[in-house]
Amino acid sequence: MINEKKFLVITPTYNEKENIKEFIQSILKTDLPVLFIDDNSPDGTAHLIKEYMATESKIFLIERPEKLGLGSAYRTGFEWAINNNFENIIEMDADFSHSFDDLLNMIKNYSDVSALIGSRYIDGGKTIGWEKSRLYLSTFANKFAKFMSRSPINDMTSGFRIINCKALVDIDYESSRSNGYAFQIEILARILHKNLSVNEVPITFYERRKGKSKLERKINYEALILVLSLGFKSFLKIFQ
Repeated sequence: MINEKKFLVITPTYNEKENIKEFIQSILKTDLPVLFIDDNSPDGTAHLIKEYMATESKIFLIERPEKLGLGSAYRTGFEWAINNNFENIIEMDADFSHSFDDLLNMIKNYSDVSALIGSRYIDGGKTIGWEKSRLYLSTFANKFAKFMSRSPINDMTSGFRIINCKALVDIDYESSRSNGYAFQIEILARILHKNLSVNEVPITFYERRKGKSKLERKINYEALILVLSLGFKSFLKIFQ
């Protein structure tokens, strides 16, 4: 059994009705607690989560009044995790783009680092189900962000990661500026700028099984805009 305060899965949701029941059933099998951040999903995602909360003590939910963005959702989740004395958070999507086999492998390999990144772009990592144009754009965005930030990490935009809560406090996550998918780059860059330890393990990223993707090309365009607009020196200044 996993120490109930060692890890907290944080999963932002918006219109995940088609996936949420199966996701919850899968997460319960891991014995991990999970916090959902729901941005007032019109399809009733939060209602389905509440049905499980009535009988399951490891499912938590924060409901927000409107769609406020991925970065904002994670900042809310980080604050809740820290206030409730969790040691580490796990970022994970509800649409099965992240596999539970990879989740357990990441936990197994998480040791003596401030962050562990589930990487599509190291040996053993891959992406399944994407069009070539989307895959090329994602690969280029990550290589460019890696170059501009002089990062040793290959998957700068990965949304599947484990981060130590003390490290989040050390990097002053609350002052992070990004409120979209560039948030992943910013948080990782802050961790690296503090010379905190980071490692990568290979994962397989799958195109979502059901429902409409909220990512599309925005995840890569926003990351590129962040790095391009700031430039290398300015990019580092915001983390000082």
